[in-house]
Amino acid sequence: MQDNGLQVAPQKSEAVVLTNKWAYRDPVLTLGGQQISVKPSMRYLGVQLDKRLNFGDHIRLVTAAARRAVSALGRLMPNVQGPSACKSRLLMSVAHSKLLYASPVWALAAARAARNRVALSQAQISAAIRVARCYRTVSDMAALVLARMPPAHLLADERRRIEERKKEPTTVAVIRRQEREATLREWQVIWDHTEKAAWTRRMIPDISRWVYQPNQEAITFHMAQALTGHGCFQHYLWKRRRAGDPHCMHCDEPDDTVEHTLFNCPFWAEDRREMEQCVGRPLQPNDVPDIILGPEQELLPDDASRRRRIEAMAEGLRLAFGRMVEAILGRKEDAEWKYLDSEDFAFFNSSFSPLTYL
Repeated sequence: MQDNGLQVAPQKSEAVVLTNKWAYRDPVLTLGGQQISVKPSMRYLGVQLDKRLNFGDHIRLVTAAARRAVSALGRLMPNVQGPSACKSRLLMSVAHSKLLYASPVWALAAARAARNRVALSQAQISAAIRVARCYRTVSDMAALVLARMPPAHLLADERRRIEERKKEPTTVAVIRRQEREATLREWQVIWDHTEKAAWTRRMIPDISRWVYQPNQEAITFHMAQALTGHGCFQHYLWKRRRAGDPHCMHCDEPDDTVEHTLFNCPFWAEDRREMEQCVGRPLQPNDVPDIILGPEQELLPDDASRRRRIEAMAEGLRLAFGRMVEAILGRKEDAEWKYLDSEDFAFFNSSFSPLTYL
């Protein structure tokens, strides 16, 4: 090194011992007559290497950086009248680039620890909530599905598999497509077995159909409420201690849930009329998956004209459902704001005690 005119700065040098042993002594290292400090982890080419190579320190650093990026970008993305879902996902790709940097190196080792998977998920959930325009109380599973963002640990492992297969005699585009399909299958298994997001799983049972849906601009603030059940529903507000009881404000139903509001409440019958005329009968929750996901591509006829006609009918149903949701929840939200300004709510809020609802 000295022959090439280069010198090492001992004061800037550091070392880490890579070992699986629990009991060991740190070596005494000297460079240029100066002792080199041995640290539990060190940064090398942007990756934090720890002594056991489980990359826990690296995950903590990248998740903190991703949270800062999401916090900064979130100011550009209000839930109402903000950028479209596609533009939001483009902005949030900045957070993903920080979160998944060098993921082929650490994906396999880091994913073994549950705390690392949880840390990655917590950093990603803030971005997903912004993209999906849903309430902060929505579960991580539901927010990721609505935002069409696979869990971070699955994305990291997908990148690792792609990197390993680049030597195969096929194009990178084919490898990426195949590995993305494998990621979606893994995500579907997690989605099927989670105990969270019961209503969202009922509305969106098939993740692949949802991710590959031709029109991805359908998620509005009100549509997110309809697909999660978190919104201006008395049942939800009562659970969050923002309402005195779960009773519907517009009829005699004792439990005002998202299902009651959209499908059963007689007060909104006129807003459901167009949709019911399209389907030829009263709308049911089990109708929603086919409406918002569209027809399955494998079941469409080969004839081009018939195929276009079916797709046009499906698009008409989807748009009609969107108009119904916007009409019902828009008016319901206005009624909720009027109630919040009323004397009845002022009395409830002044006499409220958390112990009453424990």
